[in-house]
Amino acid sequence: MKTLMENVITELLSKRVEGDLIFSTNKSLKMSSQKEMISDYKVSSSQILGLRVIKDGKVGISYTEAMDEESLKLMVLQALNNAENSHPNPHEEIIDIKGELLDHEKYIEDEVDIKIKTQKSIELESKVKSLDSRVIAVPYNSFSENESSLMYLSSKGRFTSFSDKIYSITSSALMEDKGRKSNYYDYHLAHRFCDLNFEKVINNSLFHARHLLSESPLKTGKYSVVFSEDCLKGIFECFSNMFSAKSAMDKVNPWLDKLGESVISKEISIQDVPDYPNAFRKSLFDSEGVQQKSLDLICDGVLNSFYHNSVTAKFFNKKTTGHAIRGPISSIGISGTHIVISGNKLESLPDNYFEVIKMDGLFSGANRVTGNFSVAVKGYLWNKGERVQVVGNCTLSGNFMEMFKNVSVNSLSIKSSTDLTFFSVPLSFQDLSIAGL
Repeated sequence: MKTLMENVITELLSKRVEGDLIFSTNKSLKMSSQKEMISDYKVSSSQILGLRVIKDGKVGISYTEAMDEESLKLMVLQALNNAENSHPNPHEEIIDIKGELLDHEKYIEDEVDIKIKTQKSIELESKVKSLDSRVIAVPYNSFSENESSLMYLSSKGRFTSFSDKIYSITSSALMEDKGRKSNYYDYHLAHRFCDLNFEKVINNSLFHARHLLSESPLKTGKYSVVFSEDCLKGIFECFSNMFSAKSAMDKVNPWLDKLGESVISKEISIQDVPDYPNAFRKSLFDSEGVQQKSLDLICDGVLNSFYHNSVTAKFFNKKTTGHAIRGPISSIGISGTHIVISGNKLESLPDNYFEVIKMDGLFSGANRVTGNFSVAVKGYLWNKGERVQVVGNCTLSGNFMEMFKNVSVNSLSIKSSTDLTFFSVPLSFQDLSIAGL
């Protein structure tokens, strides 16, 4: 495939045009069950080659799923035509870097018979039902395995190649007792089938669903709040634009003019660490072939850097931070890798606090420019180390920037999100508004 990509680049250079190619492949198996039988079984595969050309300061994108000579020539022609009909983009260019970077993890595992995979998939539903008679359905259950690869080649001579394999399982528990219902789901990821934790997913779903049967709202007021790692990750994802130079370039980033200034509590530092040791999968390079390094986003509360790709870097007269993201058929964007939140001054966990374990409607109830958000939440009220109330039917509202100004670090031990992409010391946020009773 690399040779084929090189032939396309050669054709571009003969036309005195710069460009780059992204080739992606994907092969997947997914199954789920209902009534102790496989109800959904899908096997799929795809391959796609995407081309970006830059001609006279204009950008054109095209792609093909066929790799024959005629299809490749048509792809080049379409990209050139698209460039000619586009508006000038003086900030987009092909980065002048050469050489190869390869990232191919090898996961040693024995071949697993499809019958075993099928049986374990069925158990994601059947075991949940067998462990508690109040379970009336398992609406979310699935087993999947996915093999993917990605190649990048530029007219400047940069080549990168990536491949990975991921197994995923999901289970849930929809329960009913005395007219009351609750639902909770959990999931797990692994690079080998033998590392999938089926018991964890099943038991976690049941544990929280059982408790949520007795949920009741809090009294409306201000509370100290602790978010589960997955919920805190969700908030960061919702407001990731605050770390994006693209949103700053578009003047929709509230921290546009805050570089070098204090934006959150001085006790908090936030890094992007592509090769974080405990991450599910290390990241070595971005979608422009740039080798990635750790980036200090916020140091002791002071905004140190935004995420940059080559476009935003040229616009702001900076260097790219290696956080470009682009697929074969998409334009260039910005994305982080692994967020790591560390803290300084330790404070005791409040005697009374609300632990959020589930959020619904965060993105629809958030303003990514002002930082304001409102979200339906469920969780547990704690008092002096004891769980005293299961909480539901409440709405939590706040402001992303303000909540990180009024935050306490409760331990220096790092905890992770379920997907092992988000890492943080335990934090508690003070005086967040909850509307309930």
